[in-house]
Amino acid sequence: MAQFGIKHLVSGGIITNYFCTSKCRHCLYNCGPHWEKKYMALETAEDHLRTVRFMGCASVHIGGGEPLLRPDSLAEILAVAGNAGVSIEYVETNSSWFKDVESAARVLSMLRKKGLKTLLVSISPFHNEHIPFFKVQGVMDACRKARIKVFPWINGFIKDLSQLDVHRTNSMAVFEERFGQDYLFRILQRYWIHMGGRALDTFRPVLPNRSFQEIINENPGGCERELSDTSHFHMDLFGNYIPGLCSGLSISTKDLGQPLSEKGYPVITTLFKSGIKGLFDLARQNFEYTPARSKYVNKCDLCTEIRTVMVTKTIGGLSELGPREFYPI
Repeated sequence: MAQFGIKHLVSGGIITNYFCTSKCRHCLYNCGPHWEKKYMALETAEDHLRTVRFMGCASVHIGGGEPLLRPDSLAEILAVAGNAGVSIEYVETNSSWFKDVESAARVLSMLRKKGLKTLLVSISPFHNEHIPFFKVQGVMDACRKARIKVFPWINGFIKDLSQLDVHRTNSMAVFEERFGQDYLFRILQRYWIHMGGRALDTFRPVLPNRSFQEIINENPGGCERELSDTSHFHMDLFGNYIPGLCSGLSISTKDLGQPLSEKGYPVITTLFKSGIKGLFDLARQNFEYTPARSKYVNKCDLCTEIRTVMVTKTIGGLSELGPREFYPI
């Protein structure tokens, strides 16, 4: 089998920060207020964008965390992208920063001058547990005023949110009382959510679960497809490339374009070659790992638990398992 390495990038994004006002139940990257309030340095942004362009990707999106918690820093990164010849498809926001339409429009107008053309506005019950819907509505109004295109993700929830009190946050219990006890499960039919990060804890109670042995038996091969996928990659403020949608795994951007060494990346190379079974065996032999639960949603669920144990028991840490705050320990 060939060695694993990232040689070409198709489409992806830049994570400017992990700190966020919200702690959404479905967040793939476990963002929230508990993260240190660090934002991507301009030097890091320049390195990432040059790398992106060199490896064949001409445009990216910007997300977090919440990028607009520091609009001046975001403006500088937008300018850097323009200088690097990388276009910005959209910037993501949860609208928590909104105060009023006039001030929001001023911020967005400033960002438009730096290259912002489209704002992805997050719209979901998970966001509404932390952010009143009037703020989301206000940001969309401010976009129109500032001549910024709105990318509502997803507008299918606007009807639901409009039926509740838009001036307050609403818990999932409120949604279930208003729309039915199976509301959480039905979200999966309306909103694509990757079963990783915080979504695992959220949806585990409403999804079929299987034993760790069943998970291993059902996934005998390596995770080549997941790790090699560059159709939705991310690079973060710490200089990490996140392979595919495998949050909690990190490859230094300096190691892109070449095969990864097994010594430097024992977890990722094991997953690439022999998948969840290989990682299970590695953790059992070197970290005395035993499954903590009787059932798991999928191999990503089991993988996340194994990696969390590795982080807990590794003195000095494994650089490929990060950022550290991702792991709930």
